[in-house]
This record gives sequence, C-alpha cells and structure tokens, in this order.
Amino acid sequence: MEIMSPETVSRDPQTGTLIRLRGLYPSLKTALRKVADVILRQPEMAIYASVNEVAAAATVSEATVMRFCRILGFKGFQDFKIALAREMVIPSPRLREEAGAEDEAAIVRRVFQTNGAALQDTLEILEIGAMMEAAQLLLNARQVMVVGVSGSGPAVTYAGNRFLLLGLKAYMYTDFYLMLMAASLLSREDVVLAISNLGTTREIVETVGIAREKDARVMCITNNSLSPLARACHPALVTASREMTLPEEAVASLVCQISILDALFALIAQLRGTQSQATLAGMEKAMVKVGVLRESPK
Repeated sequence: MEIMSPETVSRDPQTGTLIRLRGLYPSLKTALRKVADVILRQPEMAIYASVNEVAAAATVSEATVMRFCRILGFKGFQDFKIALAREMVIPSPRLREEAGAEDEAAIVRRVFQTNGAALQDTLEILEIGAMMEAAQLLLNARQVMVVGVSGSGPAVTYAGNRFLLLGLKAYMYTDFYLMLMAASLLSREDVVLAISNLGTTREIVETVGIAREKDARVMCITNNSLSPLARACHPALVTASREMTLPEEAVASLVCQISILDALFALIAQLRGTQSQATLAGMEKAMVKVGVLRESPK
C-alpha cells in the first residue's frame, strides 16, 4: 500500500479552502508557506490578482504558486480563485473580542464560539464518503486498535468505550511500547485508528508503519491532510481547528475528534441495525445482574 503524494490526495476543493490551508500549513515547504502567508493575510487580494502578482507578493516563482494550487486540489490558479471568492462571500465568525479585559459572559461566549466554529469548519471539509468507508472498515474488522498520545489520549479512551458499546473488539493504547507490541500482532483482518491533531507525532507514525507492514488497514483522524500520518492512512478523516495558541483552541481540536467519533458510532449503529440494539440489551442485562444498573421498567 503506497503512500499518496500531496497531489494525489482525494479532496473536494470547492469548499473550505482557507480552512484546509490552515490545517496543512505546518507541512508546507518554505516556498509554499510564503504563498500561504500571502493568501491567509490578504485573501481578498488573491481573488483579483494574477498568478504573477501573487508570485511577486510572495517572492516566489509562478510555478510555485501553481504547485500550491495543485496541493490544495485545484487544477490551476483560476479554479483556486473561484473557490476562494465563493468562500469569501460568507464572512468568518469573529472569535476574538476587542482588545482589553473580558467580562465573564464574553469569556464563556468566546469559548463556545471557538468550539462551534471548529465544528462547523470540520463539517464543511469532512468527506462523507470517507466517513462511510471508515465505518464499514471498523464494522468488518476482527479487532480495532485505537492509538493516540498526549492531547489525543482522551479521544482514544472515548473511541474505545463507544466502539465497545457497539460490540466491536476495540483496544485502546496511549503508551508507545504497548502500541508497538500490539501492532506487531496485527493481521490484514485488523484495523488501526490513529488519532493525532498535527499528524506528525513520532509514536503514532511509527506505530502505523508497523501496522502497515502487517497488512492491517490504517485510518486516522487528524487536522493536517498533508502530514506523514494522513499520507500513510486511508481513509484520513480531517478536522478543522485553528492554530492552538490558546487553551480553548486546543480543546476545540478535541471536540472535533469526539464529534467525528460520535458520527462513526451512529453510522456503524445504522449499518448493524437491530444487532446494535441486541448488543446494548445484553450489556444492560449483565449490569442489572450485578446491581450496577436498575432494570428498566417495561
């Protein structure tokens, strides 16, 4: 299974141009970052500028601007400008209050706005086909191995608990050594779900590499569609959160990961039909038997 180059990654370039650009920005090389900086600072200018004007503003060649457009999934600069113009019709929500001290209501509002904007952006760029493929792979897997470290750890635990409710054999790992040992025992009937916001975490990339050597299917949830992790996984489910400069923005990435996991749960439950209800009923019966739950009234 070959790793796809940036130009061959499947995307819908008609939506979320700036959103996807922010996500893949860390993986861009120096010259491409110069183009990205110009676009992100002055998107309105790029709509009306020619390719050589953008190249001059970024102090790069016209060929670099064209490569930048192809990496984003466009055939050329004109297609890129059309998509950017469509996006600029709808102004981005203002997530920052004016400079100065915030009162309690403003702080609470800002946190909700940040999370809400991240969720809306993620929904805009999320590929439903990729979600359906991921749900089908998880459903058919002999076992599911969910891995993540650091800030993605809570999402790993959440995923394992949710998949267990569906009757899937899911195993959660947030320790590098345990990940490697578990990955070495995988087979082509198994699936790895790797969760990493940046998609560059060494522990996760190395674990996915071992899983691929064992012919296991690998998928991921990440914010960077050009990261080493995203390029090694299929499908790659891409979230959208802004640069994590504040604590609430770091939490926003976790909220997006959790939402994708909940959507996968709902899709798998639908695919299983009445079998999902039978699984949950069996779990409830076991808990009632030992007194953890009270029996539901008939």
